[in-house]
Amino acid sequence: MDKLFSAILCLFAFTCCFPHMISCNISCLPHERDALLSFKNELHHPFLWQGFNCCDWRGVECSSHTSNVIKLHLANPSESVEDYWSSEGNGRLTTDLFQLKQLQHLDLSFNHLTGVLPKGLFALQELRHLDLSFNHFEGEIPNHFVSLHKLAYLNLSMAGFNGTIPYQLGNLSQLAFLDLSRTYVSEFRIRYFFGPISYSPSLVWTEKLRKLKYLSLSGVVLNMTGKQLEGPLSHLHNLQHLHLEDCMLSGHIPNAIQNLTFLSHLELGHNNFEGSMPLWLGNMTRLVSLSFFGSQLNGSFPLSLSHLPTLKELNLGGNKLLSGNLSQILCGDWSQLTVFILYESSVIGSIPSCIANISTIVTLDLGSIKKMGGFIPSVIGNLSNLQNLNLGGNLLEGEIPSSLGEMSSLTILFLFDNMLSGNIPFQLGKLSSLEYLWLDDNQLNGSIPNSFMNLSSIEEINLFSNNLQGNLFLSFFQNLTTISTLDLSNNELTVIIESDWIPTIYFEDLNLASCNISGIIPPFISTQYRLTNLDLSNNSMFGNIPDWLGMLPNLYNLNLSHNILEGLVPYSFNISNFNLLDLHSNKLQGPLPISSMSLGLQLLDISQNEFKGSIAVDIGNLLPNIQFLSFSANDLSGEIPSSIGLLQQMEVLDLSKNKLSGKIPSSITNCSVLKRLNLANIGLIGEIPYNIGMLSSLGSLHLNGNMLKGNLPSSLKNCSSLQILDLADNLFYGNIPLWLGQFSELMILVLRSNKFEGHIPHQLSNLSSLHVLDISHNSLIGGIPPQLATLISMRNSTLGISHGNGGSSYYYYKEGIQVFNKGLKMEYVSSVMLLITCIDLSSNKLSGNIPPAIGNLKGLHTLNLSDNRLTGEIPSNFGMLKELESLDLSNNKLHGKIPNEMLQVFSLSFFIVSNNTLCGKIPEGNQFNTFNSTFFSGNPYLCGFPINNKSCRCGERSSSNMPTPLPEKEDDGVEIPWHWYVEWMASAAVGFWGVFGILAIKRQWRRKFIQVLDEMVINLLNGLINR
Repeated sequence: MDKLFSAILCLFAFTCCFPHMISCNISCLPHERDALLSFKNELHHPFLWQGFNCCDWRGVECSSHTSNVIKLHLANPSESVEDYWSSEGNGRLTTDLFQLKQLQHLDLSFNHLTGVLPKGLFALQELRHLDLSFNHFEGEIPNHFVSLHKLAYLNLSMAGFNGTIPYQLGNLSQLAFLDLSRTYVSEFRIRYFFGPISYSPSLVWTEKLRKLKYLSLSGVVLNMTGKQLEGPLSHLHNLQHLHLEDCMLSGHIPNAIQNLTFLSHLELGHNNFEGSMPLWLGNMTRLVSLSFFGSQLNGSFPLSLSHLPTLKELNLGGNKLLSGNLSQILCGDWSQLTVFILYESSVIGSIPSCIANISTIVTLDLGSIKKMGGFIPSVIGNLSNLQNLNLGGNLLEGEIPSSLGEMSSLTILFLFDNMLSGNIPFQLGKLSSLEYLWLDDNQLNGSIPNSFMNLSSIEEINLFSNNLQGNLFLSFFQNLTTISTLDLSNNELTVIIESDWIPTIYFEDLNLASCNISGIIPPFISTQYRLTNLDLSNNSMFGNIPDWLGMLPNLYNLNLSHNILEGLVPYSFNISNFNLLDLHSNKLQGPLPISSMSLGLQLLDISQNEFKGSIAVDIGNLLPNIQFLSFSANDLSGEIPSSIGLLQQMEVLDLSKNKLSGKIPSSITNCSVLKRLNLANIGLIGEIPYNIGMLSSLGSLHLNGNMLKGNLPSSLKNCSSLQILDLADNLFYGNIPLWLGQFSELMILVLRSNKFEGHIPHQLSNLSSLHVLDISHNSLIGGIPPQLATLISMRNSTLGISHGNGGSSYYYYKEGIQVFNKGLKMEYVSSVMLLITCIDLSSNKLSGNIPPAIGNLKGLHTLNLSDNRLTGEIPSNFGMLKELESLDLSNNKLHGKIPNEMLQVFSLSFFIVSNNTLCGKIPEGNQFNTFNSTFFSGNPYLCGFPINNKSCRCGERSSSNMPTPLPEKEDDGVEIPWHWYVEWMASAAVGFWGVFGILAIKRQWRRKFIQVLDEMVINLLNGLINR
């Protein structure tokens, strides 16, 4: 029996295997072979097909019964998503392929096919599996797909289709797999969007797809609420995979999902959901992967997720309002977890030692959790399966645990942007699988470990912005043959590059800024043919720029700024492929290095050199793609050419500090995306172009230090995005426009040293973002508007000002302003400029009392009201100005005592009240013990340290006894009406006899009057002497 059973078993096995055994003897049909050979030329990566029998060719499978081709696996095996992103379509889906009438399986993914899908495709009635993903097809998805009634698998992801998804797809009742997505997220969370936008106004068409197990519409614009999804989802009972990322979904997460009992993969990230994560997620026991990345969820982290028995991947990162305690979260029962992402959430606490219990973890991303601090526990080194670790962008402190060197599987280690200190542990050199090492933006010190020479798989090393020290030979990295990125910038290293070094490594990105490199530009760079980004800025390199530098074939970004380079810019730069060229702060000479070969330049900064000559008349044609252009601080002459208006992509233009002349060309208003315009200190005349308001994206306008005149054009109010407006040191006149109060984003307003007149408009108080107001040295009259005390940005002790979020060329720009502080003109540049708060109303003709409400501006650093005609007392609540560093009230008509409350302003280092009529004792103690006597001069009734006056007769000089000055005639030529003289003379007559009549009778009163008169004469004489 045993032998008989064995014989039957062998016969059964032979029968089952026979079709496969004879497949090698199948000969394909000639017309199908010819069709395949014809179509092969359309493939992006043609297969090497050899021999006569097409059934033996790679990717081709024939029927064992009919010899017809039934399966084609022609996906490009060497293509990646990133490759697809950077390439364009070339081949086409030709009609030759449609001769394969029995084709059941067709995979043409990653072949860069283009054009419209031919109708012949839909004649392949036997198709069950169709994959056209990652191609470049055109037009909408054809509704002819409905004719492929046997189709069970359809993948059109990233295939290039646009428009509305045809509802007829809902008639493909056999579909089990449907992917129409157009997004892809890389391992670094880079989101790729492919092709134009697709829409689906409704998902009702999916209700007939009862066999559907996999549905992906990620990147398709659904624009639906969770409630609107309830109906369609309730019919998809067999669904196992649901991917609806980037679909513009809103409202609450649809409850119908909890009824999808077979669901294993749920991805709803990058939407705009409301509320917290539903509790029923903890009951979906078949979940393997769950993602709500960047979905605006709030509330607490659902701890019940840790009890899901099959959960392997959990991505809840990018939900900035998702809270919880990190220890409670990580100490859950995550027995199967391989991916855990909480990037950019609001959980708090430190990394607990129980993290070592998640032994299956492969990817751990706890980056950019701003409230996560403490130390990195050494037990983290026990996670032997961990491949990707991101702890960057937190508040971690202490040393890097040496146990990290035991994680033999680690390929990505991100610890950047923390407060880590100490030496880099040499054990990291044992990580032979490590590809990406980012330790930048910490407080690490010591030298780079010698063990780094053993990082045999390393591709990127980022160590910039630390305190690393010592001498480092660049040949140290000679054996790291896989390295492509090296950034050692902004440390205390001295990088030594041997002049005869011939490297065997080839960088793509090399940043050695601030590395104390001296001598000429290193010759070894001439061998770096793969180099795309090179930064040698802020070193001590001298000599000429070598001609070969512009001949490196792949060099796109070059930064040589802040060196001592001299001579001419090489001609080879004119034929280079540069996108970014930064040569500022050197000693380069000659004409501007611009020619007709500079067409690709997007950023050009040659400021602070010694270039001469004029700006090319046709500059608008020479730099058509320029986004950032700075010629500042050179020796340029001539006028600004009108062709500047052709630079339609320009976001930053800085021509300041040159010797240009003429007017601002009106064509500049054609630069519609201009965000930063600096034409300061170049000798311009005329008026601001009347249509300046066409620059609606303008964020800063610097026209200071010219000879511009006229009223401010009303169209300027259309520049609603203005953050900085500096018109100082010009000849502008008229009233300060009321519409200046409409700029809600304006942070800095400087109108100093012009000819503005009239009152200070109270509408300036509407500038909610303002923190620098300088309208000094004009002819303004009237009182200080008390509404200025409502300036929101000055009422807060912490500004919290942001200057952009990156991603655009103008964030590269470092601009500055000049304001008077502590009696000196100071220049504040870049981020420092955004940290000062200042009000300067000095050198006008302002009168009246100082509004006490100014004391509410608790964030104020500098207040200058000097050289006006202010009266009254110094408000006592100035003691509330806790951030105040400089207060200048000199050369006014203030009286009364210096408030003792000023002793509480501990930050005050400059306090000048000279040439007023203040009295009483100067407050003693704290910062007042450091002030110079000149700060108080010209106040004869002040006494105490640091002046020598002995008279403190403030009590006898009450404000009621102060002489009232006669009305002063304004310097603006306004004539006093004649009836004022009549009224004044009548009043004087009454006053004269009312006073002197009594003095003639009362002898005691007469003596007192003479005593007071003597004091007045003495005060007058002292005042004249002090002036």
